[in-house]
Amino acid sequence: MDRRKFISLTSLTTAHLATAQSGFSQWIRQNENDFAGTPSLNVLKEKFLSPGQAFQPGCYWWWFNGLVDKQGITRDLEEFKAKGMGEVLLINSADGLGGARMPQGVKFLSPEWRELFRYSLQEAHRLGIKMGVNMSSGWCMGGPWIPPQHACRWFLQSRLTVSGPQKFSGKLPLPGNRDGYDKLVNAPGWKEYIDLPIEQIDYRDTAIVAIPAGANKNPLKSDKRAALFPAKTNRKDASNFIKANDVMGPVSTPWEAMPGDQPIAVDKVIDLTDKVKADGQLDWDVPAGEWTIIRTGHRMTGSKVMIAQPEASGLSVDWLSRTGVDLQFENLGKILIQEAGDLAGKTLVYLCDDSFEDGFPNWTENIITHFKKYRGYDPVPYLPVLNGFIIGNIDMCDRFLNDYRKTVADCLADEHYKHFADLCHRNGLQVQNEAAGPSRSGTMCMDALKNLGRSDMPQGEFWLGGKHDEEGGLDEKLGYGMVRLEGGQNKVTKMVSSAAHIYGKKTASAESFTSFRHWYDYPGNMKQAADRAFCEGINRFLIHTSTATRVQDGKPGYEYGAGTHFNPNVTWWNQAGPFLDYISRCQYILQQGLFVADILYYNGDIAPNIVLPKHVDPSAGKGFDYDVCNEEVLLTRLNVKNGKLVLPDGMSYRILVLPDTTSMPVPVLEKIKALVAAGATIIGPRPQKDSGLKDYPNCDVRIKVLADAVWGKCDGKNIKQHLYGKGKIFWNVPLKEVLQEKGVGPDFICDDENAFIDFIHRTTDDTDIYFVANRNKSEEKLSCRFRNTGSAPEIWDAVTGKMMPIKTYSQAKGYTSIPLEFAPFQSWFIVFKKGAAVKKQAGKPAVSNFLSYAPVQELTGAWKVHFDTAWGGPATVEFAKLEDWTQRPEEGIKYYSGSATYVKQFDAVNIETGKRYFLETGVVKNIAELTLNGKKLGVLWTDPWRVEVTEILKATGNVLEIVVVNCWPNRLIGDAGLPPEKRRTRTNISFKKDAPLMPSGLLGPVRILRSA
Repeated sequence: MDRRKFISLTSLTTAHLATAQSGFSQWIRQNENDFAGTPSLNVLKEKFLSPGQAFQPGCYWWWFNGLVDKQGITRDLEEFKAKGMGEVLLINSADGLGGARMPQGVKFLSPEWRELFRYSLQEAHRLGIKMGVNMSSGWCMGGPWIPPQHACRWFLQSRLTVSGPQKFSGKLPLPGNRDGYDKLVNAPGWKEYIDLPIEQIDYRDTAIVAIPAGANKNPLKSDKRAALFPAKTNRKDASNFIKANDVMGPVSTPWEAMPGDQPIAVDKVIDLTDKVKADGQLDWDVPAGEWTIIRTGHRMTGSKVMIAQPEASGLSVDWLSRTGVDLQFENLGKILIQEAGDLAGKTLVYLCDDSFEDGFPNWTENIITHFKKYRGYDPVPYLPVLNGFIIGNIDMCDRFLNDYRKTVADCLADEHYKHFADLCHRNGLQVQNEAAGPSRSGTMCMDALKNLGRSDMPQGEFWLGGKHDEEGGLDEKLGYGMVRLEGGQNKVTKMVSSAAHIYGKKTASAESFTSFRHWYDYPGNMKQAADRAFCEGINRFLIHTSTATRVQDGKPGYEYGAGTHFNPNVTWWNQAGPFLDYISRCQYILQQGLFVADILYYNGDIAPNIVLPKHVDPSAGKGFDYDVCNEEVLLTRLNVKNGKLVLPDGMSYRILVLPDTTSMPVPVLEKIKALVAAGATIIGPRPQKDSGLKDYPNCDVRIKVLADAVWGKCDGKNIKQHLYGKGKIFWNVPLKEVLQEKGVGPDFICDDENAFIDFIHRTTDDTDIYFVANRNKSEEKLSCRFRNTGSAPEIWDAVTGKMMPIKTYSQAKGYTSIPLEFAPFQSWFIVFKKGAAVKKQAGKPAVSNFLSYAPVQELTGAWKVHFDTAWGGPATVEFAKLEDWTQRPEEGIKYYSGSATYVKQFDAVNIETGKRYFLETGVVKNIAELTLNGKKLGVLWTDPWRVEVTEILKATGNVLEIVVVNCWPNRLIGDAGLPPEKRRTRTNISFKKDAPLMPSGLLGPVRILRSA
């Protein structure tokens, strides 16, 4: 089974409710969240309706060009508090992204900026809002305080062939300034620095060696193996659209020996480093024969912080050295902490390192020292492999390059992310990192899980596609740049949630709803994306983005060039609260207890090492969830208890699946041997060799001895399983069969193969919680089975906060079967109390869990509609029927953006005592707030567009008011055709005057329904 082959996520399968062992493991234990004492079901119920600030979503609070003032700060934070946002991540940057320009405000870190920063903290503290701050102006880390020697680096090499015997005295040639970097596509700003002369790129030597010169020159980069050379030597560039398998595939594909290869013995490599002076002068007694001198050094890439304010612009840090982090912390982190004063650790709770978008640095000044520490041998004799020479043999070259790339990944994780976390912790702060992409170059050599594990709040991101709310808008034929999904799933969110689970973190965070759609999105069309992320394991949203606003700048105001605009200037802001309440309730429940998964995949020890988007493994089939772990977690945190694989925080799994490779480090195989002996069930091929060069070739002998013990006679063909100790090894057996043998069926089953009901499952001490979401824009009525019996289920609605027992269900063979109904994109929590008594239902007539509705009356005829004259609409107009504003002849309505109030008086017909009545709005573009007979009914923002009116509806004299709000584009399109002095909107975002208008208004039909 090749589980690295990505398989698209297939179907897993709405209406109103009726009623360990290392220093690292010690560091983890000191910094991990406490999972003990999970809340009881009664506590969950008490907090579900209103979880409180700790579980509210946050936002990216963007200060562009320092264009902020105290009035705007207070307004923003008070509005965030009122609507239900509990934290802000403050980011300062320049304008310009997507061409969005704006005026200059206060300069970053100036006295004026610092005063505003202190004021924002004081206001946030007054309101009980948490704050984090990004550790640069723009992204990523860097600034004017980063000198060239501590900026991110690329390695370079030059060659010189000499003959001996002779006494050589001369200067070695310098490498070319872009040696090996001829195919850049996405390194930020590379055209500005790639061809800088060598004297401007801070070239520095690392090591100089000599090898016997032969006829076979640089075979690894000049024959058919050359296609893999850039990736294996960590010089491949690609956009962040590249898929995980396309990143990991080339580095995990072994090179093959070829006729004519002339390997150079390791002991024939001569280290000349100590014979070369700083200026490249070499004095050497050359032995007899022809020798090639290879000079290996490094240059600064020249990459700079992106969209930084001019006063904070500068080189990016060396990502593989803690010195860059120290400089960043000294010149920015300490200032932020000092300015925060007593509020540091209280209101200012974390510092953030935003998404890694800095190309692919691959070297650092002390890489030889780091290599020896991590890999346990001297890499210098093998440096000619980076130039295409075969040292030892072709397999040894592959192993060395894997060791080199792993060292780069380890440096990124420890020297950058762990050191940054340590500095934050020493100062009483937490750390949040979007540490694993999508990267600016999608090929950055990282252990993504390890990076994320160094963060208190590991974070990723998810986007809204360019046509995500249109029919066919998520068809992947449109390309990743348009749909922003792979196989229907977000790119990095499953990776983030796996990291949170395996490293013992309570939250899996995401920069949420990022897009290039300006004001086209609103709560109703964001829910699908939110639920997708929840099912992938994300349980903490940071909405991207909420640009800081000033009242005097008008509406919709200045905005960032990307991001779903979510601030007090959006038209529907006054109705945003219920959407944020929905996110809060989901976040609260999905942060409780532990994630439930049956399968743990070991992702191997290659680098780069990243996790595929969520998908259904065809070997297991639908209904099973999983996590992915890396080498570090397997070695330091994974153990066995009662036949299950367990982590210190309580996570457990039924089986461990190994990657489809026969290479494995000795320590990993030793750990696998211990796990199986202790009772683990593991699936995977027999290892045949080590993947690295430490203790070569003895390491391969050790691998064979260990594999023979654990796999025994299991060959994956005739014999496919082997008992060892208390556990068992399987090879070439479908996961489904192994799980069945263990008595484990799918955790969730949807009985309608044509439906797409996604799920995630969490468990607390006394409660099992399933979140189930309809991923399609269609109503579904079906039966869902949950791997849970012995307790009575309840259904909780995070949109309304209502919780009800489920009346009709059946339990048999370890499953509870529940008839469920879903409106388009609707979701439910299905909650089981562990050990609760189950009332027998035998002999009782089935009672539906959902009401059915019969239409009683359609509110036809004319409506009075009141527009805001300040935005060009008529004060009052009569609509003879419900219709789209954009189809009206009046330009003040056709191009109107904002709220309009529909008023209708009506008498109700056929009202029957004892029946329940509901008001259904039909189609609304884009959000509605209802009042009937002076009683506020709340905001409707998603399907089903229905609210109960039983106690309010009268036989005669009803007055219905529906405030309908659309989005900004129509007014912006209308204004684009007007001279500037006649425009009502003010913004830095351009619209075309002939752009299509958004359907707007109350389209109906508006009906009175009666429960059947």
